[in-house]
Amino acid sequence: MSVLSSGGSRTVRATCTWTLPATLESPGEARRQVMDRLRRWCHSQPADEIVLVVSELVTNAVRHGAGPVWHTLKVIRDEAAAWVVRIEVGDHGSGWDGSPTPRNTASGECGGRGLHLVEALTSRWGTDRLPRGRLVWAELTVLSAHLDVSVSAG
Repeated sequence: MSVLSSGGSRTVRATCTWTLPATLESPGEARRQVMDRLRRWCHSQPADEIVLVVSELVTNAVRHGAGPVWHTLKVIRDEAAAWVVRIEVGDHGSGWDGSPTPRNTASGECGGRGLHLVEALTSRWGTDRLPRGRLVWAELTVLSAHLDVSVSAG
């Protein structure tokens, strides 16, 4: 499947999607699911960064959205950026008013830093409003030496 971006042609080389209930256990399950898939696709880093981004986005979907929550991992060949791992997390809630943005938090607060992490770890990220819900996506550019997408994507 080919998609277009501002950088030129993009081809999805591998994809996997999971659906989870909107529960406190879902971010941990999402981390396990993604780590298992990355063990098949990645020879080395950036697995830790990808798993952290998935965890933060699934946590936000559980906290601010409505179930079920789904997350997709894609490996994309991009003519401009070489290899890209795209993470998509969606839910059926009304989501935020407008687009989510990293918020300023007091030093003693336990939460509120997730989108700052996503912003720091990814090449780019954004949101799309769905007919019923919201999709938050993030992309990380990786070296081709880190990936082996000749393995079945299923």
